[in-house]
Amino acid sequence: MGGIRQKMLVAGAVLAVAGLAGCSSTVDQADVETSIKSAVDQSIPGAGPVTCPDDLAAEVGASLRCEFVVEGQPVDAVATITSIEGDTANYDITTEARPVAQALLEQKVAEQIGGQVGVVVESAACAGDLPPEVDGSVVCTLTAEGESADFTVTVTAVDGGLINYSIEPVA
Repeated sequence: MGGIRQKMLVAGAVLAVAGLAGCSSTVDQADVETSIKSAVDQSIPGAGPVTCPDDLAAEVGASLRCEFVVEGQPVDAVATITSIEGDTANYDITTEARPVAQALLEQKVAEQIGGQVGVVVESAACAGDLPPEVDGSVVCTLTAEGESADFTVTVTAVDGGLINYSIEPVA
């Protein structure tokens, strides 16, 4: 029942960008964003634009944490310089999951349970963010047609920065 089911194959992607920016030895922010977006688009249709806070220092081991969004959930993409060959910087891109924010989780759980049961969920309240770790869980209370029920949302997998989860009624 995971709200975000796509698999991300970007982890381990090696990209090369030619034309380091002048004497400052950096990879331009826009070039990093474009490279990450290109890699993400190959494996996750519908992923939003990539944003990076700055240029990437062109030094082996230097890294830059960027972000994109899938189905409302932010995902981190980290570009790390692996080698410099002349004016070309080679870097790996890995992705890292973030907790599913409480408000987004409430929305997704309400949509999924409401759709399965065929009712309009009037309100959803989760006990907090869903942690990005397998078996991490949070309880959400849904109210529909004047009745409330508790559901446990449990992380079943974290893959490439994306979180899959199941939703089960609390016994």
